[in-house]
Amino acid sequence: MPAERSEPEDSSFTEILDVSMPADAEAIAAVVDTMSETLMRLRMPEQKRLEVQLAVQEALANAVVHGCENDPAKRVRCQMKSDPIGHILILVTDPGPGFSPDLLSDPKQCATLYSDHGRGVCLIRQLMDKVLFTDRGNEIRMWKY
Repeated sequence: MPAERSEPEDSSFTEILDVSMPADAEAIAAVVDTMSETLMRLRMPEQKRLEVQLAVQEALANAVVHGCENDPAKRVRCQMKSDPIGHILILVTDPGPGFSPDLLSDPKQCATLYSDHGRGVCLIRQLMDKVLFTDRGNEIRMWKY
């Protein structure tokens, strides 16, 4: 089964943040902090803000580790958009070859339960209201309503 395709860009969303960071795990916290400050200014409730922060942290970590293979010479882009009624769309893009999210194993299975990898996408899907990947799999789009 092919990876999920992203939907056409909704014209009602306006870009409110566009950050490019080196593919370095130490750069993730600064991006998440900047995003959190922006969400506070938008008056997003704390619980939703914490869910978005964790989802973005996971998405950025996946982009750094899997998309960029921890190569700080490569860049990860994180964008945040908002619509007039307060819905948030976050895009995390890396230059990697991508992957098929359909091929991920179920993180609740015994074989992967204590693995170092494989639970991030599942966690992101639980935290966000909608999650899609580009058909190449190197961009994740996450919505919070």
